[in-house]
Amino acid sequence: MNWIKAILSSGASSVLLNGVLGKVFHCRRGVRQGNPLSPLLFVLAADPLQSIMNKAREIGLFTLPLPLQHSSDFPIIQYADDTLHIMEASARPLVTLKSLLLSFSNSTGLKVNYSKSSMYPINISGQKLNHLAITFSCATGSLPFTYLGLP
Repeated sequence: MNWIKAILSSGASSVLLNGVLGKVFHCRRGVRQGNPLSPLLFVLAADPLQSIMNKAREIGLFTLPLPLQHSSDFPIIQYADDTLHIMEASARPLVTLKSLLLSFSNSTGLKVNYSKSSMYPINISGQKLNHLAITFSCATGSLPFTYLGLP
C-alpha cells in the first residue's frame, strides 16, 4: 500500500501557456493518464463492483440478460475507466443498479458521471427508453449493436 501511495503522490505537473512553462505543482492523489500502472490500479479499485453485481444477482436483485455458457458472473465489461453493464431494460433493476453504484462510489471514491453516461437499447420502444434514461439520469444513444449498455 505504501508503494501505491508513493506512486500516486509523487507526480508533478506544470502548465504550458503560450510556450512558457509555469510553476510546478505536485499531484497528491489519483491516477494519471499515461502512467502504465494507472489501468492496473483502476482494475484493482473497480474489481469489487463485479463482486457486488454477482452478489446482487445471487440474491435475486438482477437476472442475467443473456445466457452465459462459460461464466456465472454478471456481464460487466471494463476498459480503462469505462464500464459497460449489460442488463434487462426494466426500471426496477435500473434503480437497484443506481443504488449499488452510489454505495460503490461512497466506498471507493470512484464516481459515475451520469451526464457522460448513455443507455443503448435493443428491441424497446423510444418511450420506454426515454423513461429508463430519465430514471437513470443519463442520455440515450443508438448503435447497431444488440445490448443495453449502462455506465
